[in-house]
Amino acid sequence: MPVASRPAPTFTETARRAQLIEAAIDTVNEVGYHRASLAEIARRAQVAKSAVLYYFPSKEALLLHVVEHVFTALDERLVVAVAAASGAVDRLRTYAETYIDYVDTHRSELTAGLEIVVSHRTPDGTPLYLTGAEEDTALLRRILGEGMEQGLFRRMPLRTAVDIVEAVLDASATTLQRDRHADLAPFRDQGVAVLMAGLAAPTRS
Repeated sequence: MPVASRPAPTFTETARRAQLIEAAIDTVNEVGYHRASLAEIARRAQVAKSAVLYYFPSKEALLLHVVEHVFTALDERLVVAVAAASGAVDRLRTYAETYIDYVDTHRSELTAGLEIVVSHRTPDGTPLYLTGAEEDTALLRRILGEGMEQGLFRRMPLRTAVDIVEAVLDASATTLQRDRHADLAPFRDQGVAVLMAGLAAPTRS
C-alpha cells in the first residue's frame, strides 16, 4: 500500500519555521551553542517553548536545520554563479568571490552556522565539521580538476587543492567570528588574488 505523502506546509507554517530559525541564529550568536536552549530560542521568537517543539522535536534538530538552511543557500548561490562563468580560471575566481560575498551579506547566518558546525557532535562523538561527504565539495573538485587537466592550475592531489581553497575562503568567516562588523572588501580583493596566484600553474622559463 503506498504511503501517503505529507501535505505541503502552509504559508503560516513556513513563516513560523523561518521565524524560529531566525531566533535560533540570534540566540546562538548571542549566547553560544551550548547555552542556546529551546527556552532561550522561544523567548527571542516570542512564542511558547511548546510552539518550538511543534515544529522541531529538539534543540539539536532545530540547530541542525539552521546549518542546512545556511549552507544550502550558500551552495545554491555558488552553483548559479559558477554556471554563468566560462573556463576553469574564471569559474574558480567566481566561486571564491561569490563565497566571500555570501559571507559578507549573511553575517549573522554564517557565524551561527559555523558555531553550530564546530560545537555539535554526532551520537558517536564526531564533530559535525568532520562529517562532510564528497558531494559537499563536488563543484569545487570539478573546477580544480578541470583546471589541472588543462594545465591552468598547479598539479597537486585534488584533496590538497580543495583543502587550500576552503582554508582561504573559510578565513573570511573566521574574520567575522572575531568581529561581526569587519570589512571583508580587502579580504575579497587580496585573498582571491593570492588564491588564484598560488594555484596558477608555474610558468615555464
